[in-house]
Amino acid sequence: MALIAVTVQAQDADSFFHRGANSYINSQLNQAIQIVDEGLFQHPNDAKLNALKQKLEEEKEKQQQQQQNQQNQNQEQEQQEQDQQEQNQDQQQENQEQNEEEQQEQEQGEGSEENEPKPEEGKEIDSKEISKEDAEKILKALAQKEKELLKDFKKKKSKDSATHDKDW
Repeated sequence: MALIAVTVQAQDADSFFHRGANSYINSQLNQAIQIVDEGLFQHPNDAKLNALKQKLEEEKEKQQQQQQNQQNQNQEQEQQEQDQQEQNQDQQQENQEQNEEEQQEQEQGEGSEENEPKPEEGKEIDSKEISKEDAEKILKALAQKEKELLKDFKKKKSKDSATHDKDW
């Protein structure tokens, strides 16, 4: 009868071992550890259960280390992204400040040009009335320009009509 009791205990220990191993194979590490712990509670001196428990604990530590490494990598990546965003914001701010400075310089440059009267405008500002001779010169120049434009227009029109000759 003692022999039967030992055989039943070995089967029970083997049963815990196999159930724990199957849970580990199915990626259920915590469940596997729990099953092996139950088996060790009933069979504290079983060599297979003790060896499996040691392997499961090593695997758990390995997974925790991987998770920690992943978290560290994620934090480093987030920090790099944050640094990159800060650099981009700084660069944008510098560009904006530079653009504002250039715009102010242009406005100041334009303002100084506007304040200085142009020579032709100076004549008009100084004397709003032009002499009769200047007015006649301007009118003659405009008339001459109008005549030239009409001649050019007629030449173009006559060239266009010359190309439409009858071809029969």
